[in-house]
Amino acid sequence: MRDTSAVERLLEVLAQGCPPPPQDGQVQLTYRPVIVNDQAGWPRPGTITAWWTGPDGAILCRLRLSGAPRPRWVVYDPDRIALSTPGST
Repeated sequence: MRDTSAVERLLEVLAQGCPPPPQDGQVQLTYRPVIVNDQAGWPRPGTITAWWTGPDGAILCRLRLSGAPRPRWVVYDPDRIALSTPGST
């Protein structure tokens, strides 16, 4: 059995203070594999399933981490959320 509590806590930290886009926001659906570094520096596999740019220029992504029951909207931070490229490990 997989311990999802660490993954859920990581998503909660990343989503803190990040409201979802408005219902009429222009959300761009996508499917981008990512690697997310937790606070200890461990890589966690995940997927970005949508992008949205707020009126203030903030870039949000809907992030699903492997083992988490549901995705969360988070501010995209390229220092913590690395887009995977074909052939990357």
